[in-house]
Amino acid sequence: MDNKQDRIESMNLILRVMQLFGLWPWSLDKEEQWTLSGFVKRNYRYLLHLPITFTFIGLMWLEALVSSNLEQAGQVLYMSITEMALVVKILSIWHHRTAAWKLMEELKSSPHYGLHSQVEMDFWRKEQSYFKRFFYIYILISLGVVYSGCTGVLFLDYYELPFAYYVPFEWQNKRGFRLAYGYDMAGMTLTCISNITLDTLGCYFLFHISLLYRLLGFRLRTLKDIQDDFDFGQKLRHIFQLHQSIKRLSVSCQKIVSPYILSQIILSALIICFSGYRLQHVGIRANPGQFIAMLQFVSVMILQIYLPCYYGNEITVNANQLTNEVYHTNWLHCRPAIRKLLNSYMEYLKRPVNIRAGNFFAVGLPIFVKTINNAYSFLALLLNVSK
Repeated sequence: MDNKQDRIESMNLILRVMQLFGLWPWSLDKEEQWTLSGFVKRNYRYLLHLPITFTFIGLMWLEALVSSNLEQAGQVLYMSITEMALVVKILSIWHHRTAAWKLMEELKSSPHYGLHSQVEMDFWRKEQSYFKRFFYIYILISLGVVYSGCTGVLFLDYYELPFAYYVPFEWQNKRGFRLAYGYDMAGMTLTCISNITLDTLGCYFLFHISLLYRLLGFRLRTLKDIQDDFDFGQKLRHIFQLHQSIKRLSVSCQKIVSPYILSQIILSALIICFSGYRLQHVGIRANPGQFIAMLQFVSVMILQIYLPCYYGNEITVNANQLTNEVYHTNWLHCRPAIRKLLNSYMEYLKRPVNIRAGNFFAVGLPIFVKTINNAYSFLALLLNVSK
């Protein structure tokens, strides 16, 4: 009854895009190991990201360092810091690429996480569909930030790059502007797609594990309809085994997503701060395209912090909900041995379940609120200093 492909239905297209952009491993046949195609697949990530992503980010930071004043530096710092978070994400997924691939394969194929009834399958498909639709909209909005900024500068009376970076040649002319603009657009497209797909991957791991905890709660609740003690005990043991597997998945997920969630949260306050500062100096009449792009960018950045915090919070909430689900079982009519087993399980459930970012703090909605407060404080300080 369980379709393995349906388990990760919302990520199938995203994973193919990540392969195309050097962020997800290619599958290699034995015959390809020592062929040219095998070499390209193994090193494709370096061939793509070294000349574009890392060089482009380096030029952005160089532009910030050579800026003559705070206002000029602010025009590039908001994006440079964002790209630094991307560097951490790319290096992290490259380092954990095998572990991430194995985790995704386990979520897709392991019999431990199979769906046992039509109700479970309908629930799973509905949640996967919601996740897919939401993140497709998120991806389109994020790409809209890039292309609204790139389009807006084309209507100006003077030459200006949509996203400032250090250009090592004279670009204030027609030919030079085309070259600088083309590299700017290519660099921003690659970095934007890399950023949002890596965010989607991290959020998906959190989302999938939170769904498994909800599935665990459903199965605990269905135990109330079982009258036979032996059958009750068998299903209860299967639930315990599933819970242990989900706990192990949570640990694996934390190792993969922790580094770039930590970097995102630490840098996000500065990113939003410099974005707000940039908005103060971009006039909607003088440059409407850039102003709209900046508003979109700030919205996307807030969403980029909120999403992992929300899905991390969902894991904690759904895991804590299991205690209530135990009370819905038919435990009063069980024999004493089963009651003792349920009592031990409830003691086990007292241990909090959360995803930690670098072992510093739990990923949840409280850290999102604290990050936004820090961003506002930094912005107020920056505005006072610049007066």
